[in-house]
Amino acid sequence: MSSKRSLLTLVLAALGVLIGPLAYGAVPDPARSYVDPCLRVCPAGDLNIHIVVRDAANNPLPGAVVESDLCACPGIVMCPDLPIGYVVSGCMLVATADAAGVVDWRLKAGGTCNGQVVVRADGVLLAIRNAVSSPDQNGDLMVDATDAGLMAAKLGGPYDPTADLNCSGLLELGDTGVLSAHLGHSCQAVVPVQPRSWGTIKILYR
Repeated sequence: MSSKRSLLTLVLAALGVLIGPLAYGAVPDPARSYVDPCLRVCPAGDLNIHIVVRDAANNPLPGAVVESDLCACPGIVMCPDLPIGYVVSGCMLVATADAAGVVDWRLKAGGTCNGQVVVRADGVLLAIRNAVSSPDQNGDLMVDATDAGLMAAKLGGPYDPTADLNCSGLLELGDTGVLSAHLGHSCQAVVPVQPRSWGTIKILYR
């Protein structure tokens, strides 16, 4: 009888080793996950916002539902031709993490934001960022000389994260270089972004 109990104990222990981490690891862990410290957008969609969802054991969480709340950012203007893989509902962006737990927002958008952007995965708060920057400083969905002038004016003043295009935590010539590299970038038409009034565009994320 004691040998049977010992065998049962070993089996249950083995199941606990296998099942326990799976159950525990199903919850996103903000300390192990990653959200870009600097959020940037361009009308051409060639500035990336990188998010990685991991659990407390540092395992990636494929299939995690990632939400980015831009409701405090009325100055952000979305292009109508968003890349396939986005759900935009109201002022929320939603995507599903891939097999590596990764979501890459390549937003075709312009304008800037000094409001809070809240990022969650499966309802768990991953990060709060306090600005969105863009080479399209005025939100007309075209990067041109007007934006370069706005950038130059910000470089001469106090730190403004909406002009920190190289994510250095400073306003410097490197930011001007990023804007110069994006001159001429645009999208086809303008769709103003306002809190709770973006309209709804739903596209399956693959």
